[in-house]
Amino acid sequence: MEEPRWVEPGAEGRHGPLRCLLVHAAIWGGVLLFGPIAIVLSPFTRGEIVLWLGRVWTWAIFKAAGARLEVEGMEHFRPGIPYVLVPNHASNFDIYGLILAIRGRRYRFLAKKEVLYLPIFGWALWAGGFPFVDRGNNPKARRTLKRLAERMRRTGLCLITFPEGTRNKTDAVLLPFKKGPFVLAIDLGAPLLPVSIHGARAIQSRRAFWFRPGTVRIVFHPPIPTEGLTYDHRDRLKEETRRILLEALAETEGAPARREEGRP
Repeated sequence: MEEPRWVEPGAEGRHGPLRCLLVHAAIWGGVLLFGPIAIVLSPFTRGEIVLWLGRVWTWAIFKAAGARLEVEGMEHFRPGIPYVLVPNHASNFDIYGLILAIRGRRYRFLAKKEVLYLPIFGWALWAGGFPFVDRGNNPKARRTLKRLAERMRRTGLCLITFPEGTRNKTDAVLLPFKKGPFVLAIDLGAPLLPVSIHGARAIQSRRAFWFRPGTVRIVFHPPIPTEGLTYDHRDRLKEETRRILLEALAETEGAPARREEGRP
């Protein structure tokens, strides 16, 4: 069965240059304003200041972009349980929406190592206890995930990790999934929580400068239990999660794939 493809909207409806500059000002102005505060205060708040300020920051970004947020299925995301959340990722507004949507839960994003070297932004994430993984070094990445599983088991921390491994800049609704999030969930024995994010890349997609108004809808799907699973079940767990997200996204993110000329 052929997977649906993403069809990017045209230039119609997008904001003009001045409004887009306002959105970028909200993004980078927030980093410059809140980043140093988060770095200084993180040791006194167990890093939670990063998420508190992050909600103010993302609220300003949504307002500047004329974006709205809808959240469904929070009853599946119960407090105190160390879930491994696996959302699709095709826009920065995926991240902004998740930060704005999640309240009353302790969580961190799993970030790639390169983010650590971004001035202020990466330093604030490090101060806030965000884990970084070196995807170019598999043994080191496995050690990082093992330590992370121990931390989650000890503290009840939830982890948000994008199974595609990077932001999707293609026409595919989903990129191929990496195995790391599923191995982590199995090692931890924690429930895996699929999260489908709709509408984010219609607001900002591959042309990073431009924005258009729209609605980001975040759906937390029923968790998938991993108790009793072993490393050998990782591919089955990965495919089940991918199926859930593809079915959820096909209605809003996908369009029938264009057929080659002359073929049925």
